[in-house]
Amino acid sequence: MKKTICLSLLLAGFFNLQAQSAALSIFEPLIGKTWKAEGTWGDGSQFIQEITFAYDLGQTLVVSHSKGFTNQEQTTYGDRNHGIRKYDAQTQSLVFWEFDVFGGVTKGNVVQKGKDIVYTYQYGDSQVTDYWQYVDANTYNFTVGSYKDGNWEQTYLQTQFKANIPDFGFTFDHYSIIVDKLMETGDFYRDVFGLTEIPHPDNAPGFRWFQIHGNSQLQLIKKDVDGFTKDKSMHLCLSTQDLENFIEHLMAMNIDFYDRPGNKNSITDRSDGAKQIYIQDPEGYWIEINTAIP
Repeated sequence: MKKTICLSLLLAGFFNLQAQSAALSIFEPLIGKTWKAEGTWGDGSQFIQEITFAYDLGQTLVVSHSKGFTNQEQTTYGDRNHGIRKYDAQTQSLVFWEFDVFGGVTKGNVVQKGKDIVYTYQYGDSQVTDYWQYVDANTYNFTVGSYKDGNWEQTYLQTQFKANIPDFGFTFDHYSIIVDKLMETGDFYRDVFGLTEIPHPDNAPGFRWFQIHGNSQLQLIKKDVDGFTKDKSMHLCLSTQDLENFIEHLMAMNIDFYDRPGNKNSITDRSDGAKQIYIQDPEGYWIEINTAIP
């Protein structure tokens, strides 16, 4: 009997965790990002908010930390709300609490509509809805108001939350491939593509470096490795607006070219309007050449 009870409890806990995980998955696009929005309330006061979301307690909770105005004069900005989103097994629904810097607590329910997240709660004598309408992975339209039967009876605020994606200023630097025939392959890239060879900074043996454009480089590294299939999906891609003359150049050098499906001496017309061909270097690596405008 005791074993049966223990097994039942274990199964109940397991299914409860599954239900929690499924319910909280609606917050997945929000997790690990900082979301910012600015707008104007219906009474003319300013709205500025910055929110972060994270899982907690083994992903059984979603916690939020919000920054906003911390005084009625809207002159002080800082930590304003801490919130919890949790699956309630008894009601089989999502509930939330928001604790604010003024000592208040707002409690309500959360429902999912497709990818949208809809909060409903009491504010004084009114039932209020905060509606997060999914736009893309980094954007939600945000509306606060009275929402009933799929219609807005009154809106108090309309704005947009956008994720603050850091810009590290990355640029393309180089593409490296491991080769066995260093001299032959290096000569191929020099002669076929007209790339300028540049010295290795340490003058180390077993390397040949080529300038592609600006500071971008192709780096050949001579190294013994186990053989592997050179699939067309793994390729270097170079772009030119003079594909016709480049093809004549290939033909003069007796170098075959192919379209994407693999038809010899054929050109692919891409859906974006660019044309593309593929060739192989002496190592068997594929190179795409297209007319896309950088």
